[in-house]
Amino acid sequence: MKKWLVFLCALLFSLSVILSVINLFINQDTEKKALIKQEEKEEKQIIEYKANQTIRVRMCKTNEVIAMDINDYLRGVVASEMPAAYDIEALKAQAIVARTYTYRKMLEDAEGPDADICDDFNHCQAFYNKEKLFSIWTNRGFDDATKIEYWDKVNEAVVSTQNQVITYNGEYIKAFFHASSPIKTENIDQIWGGVKIPYLVSVDNVECQDYSNRNSEVIVTFSDLEKQICEKIDCNFKLSNIDNLKEKIKINSYTTSGRVRDIEVGDLIVSAEKLRTLFGLKSTQFELSIVDEGILFKVTGYGHGIGMSQVGANYLADNGKSCLDIIKYYYTGVEVITIE
Repeated sequence: MKKWLVFLCALLFSLSVILSVINLFINQDTEKKALIKQEEKEEKQIIEYKANQTIRVRMCKTNEVIAMDINDYLRGVVASEMPAAYDIEALKAQAIVARTYTYRKMLEDAEGPDADICDDFNHCQAFYNKEKLFSIWTNRGFDDATKIEYWDKVNEAVVSTQNQVITYNGEYIKAFFHASSPIKTENIDQIWGGVKIPYLVSVDNVECQDYSNRNSEVIVTFSDLEKQICEKIDCNFKLSNIDNLKEKIKINSYTTSGRVRDIEVGDLIVSAEKLRTLFGLKSTQFELSIVDEGILFKVTGYGHGIGMSQVGANYLADNGKSCLDIIKYYYTGVEVITIE
């Protein structure tokens, strides 16, 4: 009996030792996994993904040309052109669009022999580097964790779509995009030179109602209207020559998507796209009325309306659409391919 007790005690002690050793290994493994996870998190925060292709970017304010890696450039474009808070699939779509836009610009030598592209969104695409973007996000009230989260999303959007571009009949498309078209996007032949492009046609569009720039108003004073038209369109133009302004300033015609094509100002026909650039209207989808101060424009949407709507892309992504779905919705009949 004593032998059995001694044996049982020895067995229990051995089991206790074994369990202690197992727990030690489990704890060490858990700590190791936690350490690896922390290291991966830290690495993700600082990693700079490279594409090993150099692009020369002209900084328009200084006219300096800076050579950088293509992925460094694309991260800057994606974060400058689209809110990093958007769904990752919308950001991926923006990355593919931006890459396609960039490669086509490079092939066309749009910036001359010394540069491939510029940082001005009016001419090419908006671009800020990482330091500037973090400064902008700080000024908008984002904390460090949020800024790192946003940068990680931008990284993912660019790297996960590495070398993906949009083509039509084997060529890079003109990958135009804009902020918002709450009802429809626009046919390119309606506003830019009348040339039809089969993949840049109007499509129905749904966007979130809470987009801050969905609706806007601009009042153009009569004196400013006269000055701008005289300087940019017709040097002989005088408002004093027009009787009954309320009847003589009005919308003349609309595009096929319902935007304003042009307006009448007396006997002068002025394109709505010209008005948009002259007076900072957010889009050509507007109503106008004459008020005491001048012309009141009530505007819907933001941008020229051609190609991908960024707010619409985010709406589609929030509703389960992939980046490829988004691209093929806004650019009719295109293919997304991976190039070498």
